[in-house]
Amino acid sequence: MLLFVLSCLFSAAGAQSNPHYMTTDPALSEMLTSINMPRHTGNASFATVSADPAIREMLISMDMPRYAGNVPVEIISGSWQIGLSEGENIHLTLQQSGSAIFGKGTISTSTLSQEAFASGSISGSSLNLEVLPENATELYAISIDITRLPYKGTYVVFLADSSLQTGTITASMNASA
Repeated sequence: MLLFVLSCLFSAAGAQSNPHYMTTDPALSEMLTSINMPRHTGNASFATVSADPAIREMLISMDMPRYAGNVPVEIISGSWQIGLSEGENIHLTLQQSGSAIFGKGTISTSTLSQEAFASGSISGSSLNLEVLPENATELYAISIDITRLPYKGTYVVFLADSSLQTGTITASMNASA
């Protein structure tokens, strides 16, 4: 019995020292999980990516299956404005290649505006982005539900001091011409 208890304690301590360990808070864990979870849209129209099977297998072997998935018929390319619940505003010009999304823009607070770079993918009805400001002291993981307007979603900010911030977003988009 004592060995079992010690084993559990060492496992918990090991998990917390793991750089991929995030939190024991169930609400935060659920939110982090939902960012990568595909959502079903009911009536939304989706087209299957007709990628070369060799490229698809390569992406999956590189642990990047999100780029080999389904792509919505809707156009994601364009100018995006994302308002975070903590007051930051992100303006991005995004490009789309299949389910892969990438681009650049700015992140603004009440005191600072800086260039930012974004990459991500479409998974089901979610646009999932990672946005990195030029100072590289935080990483924004954003998930936007693209099934209906106004676009809404959630975000997690990973700070350089290993802390996290979470919140909600609202977003709008102007399509590229």
